[in-house]
Amino acid sequence: MGEIKKQSINNTLLSYIGAGLGFVIIYIQPHLISSTDIGLIRLLYSFSWLVGIVMPFGMSSVTIRYFPKIKNDENKHNGFFALLLLLSTAGAFIIALLMYANTSFFISYYQRSPEFSKYFNEAIVYAYILSLISVYSVFSSSLMKTTFTVFLTDIFTRVGQLVLVVIYHYQLINQQAFVFGYIGIFLLQLILLITYLISHKAVSFKIKFSFYKTLNLKEISFFALLMMLTAFASLGIKFIDQLMVGHFLNEKLVGVYATCVMMCAVMEIPFNSLERIALPKISHAWHINDVKEVEKIYEMSSRYLFFIGSILFCFLWASIDLIFMFLPQEYHAGKMAFYVVSFSSLFNLLTGVNSSVIMMSHKYFAASVFLLVLIVVSFVANNLLIEPLGITGAALATLIAIGAFNFLKYVYILIRFKMQPFSKHTFYIFCCLVVSLVFILLLPNSLNVFLKTFLGCAFTGIAFGLLNIRFAIIDEVNKVFKRFGLMKRH
Repeated sequence: MGEIKKQSINNTLLSYIGAGLGFVIIYIQPHLISSTDIGLIRLLYSFSWLVGIVMPFGMSSVTIRYFPKIKNDENKHNGFFALLLLLSTAGAFIIALLMYANTSFFISYYQRSPEFSKYFNEAIVYAYILSLISVYSVFSSSLMKTTFTVFLTDIFTRVGQLVLVVIYHYQLINQQAFVFGYIGIFLLQLILLITYLISHKAVSFKIKFSFYKTLNLKEISFFALLMMLTAFASLGIKFIDQLMVGHFLNEKLVGVYATCVMMCAVMEIPFNSLERIALPKISHAWHINDVKEVEKIYEMSSRYLFFIGSILFCFLWASIDLIFMFLPQEYHAGKMAFYVVSFSSLFNLLTGVNSSVIMMSHKYFAASVFLLVLIVVSFVANNLLIEPLGITGAALATLIAIGAFNFLKYVYILIRFKMQPFSKHTFYIFCCLVVSLVFILLLPNSLNVFLKTFLGCAFTGIAFGLLNIRFAIIDEVNKVFKRFGLMKRH
């Protein structure tokens, strides 16, 4: 777990710098470009990711699970880089043909978002770029090299987007060039990622087919197919709300909704950082049947993520009035959606890396079943709730889907593997969360917004700091304090 902690901390630091940039974008974008343009970009991103995640035929998950058998530094991993490129390109060709055959359906489905429909061809190219970024980021993670991929994803792309928004605001480019530039940022990310892999001698275009024939290709193919459907369903739960807001409402409200719920993304940063490192570790632990190690990672992931997530949850709630004060009036319609989505993010953190525990085990099919059921639940919930409740309905649908999905995974792991991530620390964190939240909610609205934010954040920081000192929820923090003489050594 030491290596996980070390790399996770490095990744988290980079991710929070990226989060800072993300918040700058959230604040600046609404003042520089229209909510319709923001909605267009979010629709393109969500749609292209959903299409792109299917293109590699589940090879991202295959990489995580089977790369320990494929890894070979001497012959550049049996040409695995080229194999990923070959399969992703073949998948992109097939998916593109299917998409073009149904172009009229997609255009008619988004008739209330006409700007998005104009960029259907660009969305297919964008999807292919994202699919390659996905597989090569996982490939890099499997080589235990994650920091640069985090930098590219969380910092490089956001700086590029910010520059592009400013250029577009001053009308130096038109909307089409803006869209092309947005896609171009991710193309450059892909080029830099491949260059990074080349520098670490991980790239070879010579596929050793004789080696791959020695593997259980039937088992791997079945796993890849299942994981492709799983990945699609997993991203579907993440993006379906924005896509269906674009269908039922319009691009403008997609922009409002996406801007408001993106504020909650800061809560997910520790999860994303931890999961990048935990996935290959869990895969290896299951491979050697080290159940204790899997259980340890599962419990610690829940404890660490719930602790950090609760602090961020309270910080966001304490700062919400200040946050919306700097946004145009039309964005205030997304305030309730923000509240709802923040709960779904917190619940997701509470249950730890449960998807990784299931998907990397021999019972990986269960995660696929849960996801496919949940994507149906999410689709139905969005259909029922968006029209009567607007973007708040989309947020409620997300909460229902995420809540039910994580509950199912918790029950399954408990019954099948006799593991559960909760401990007395979970109870302590929950109590501290309730106390902090009650304090924030009891602060009078008549208070100056800056003072109100400061008091809420200060109380939360002190409460959770004292909790950690007393019960050592994250002992590494206490060790740092002891090192600098801020705590007594026992």
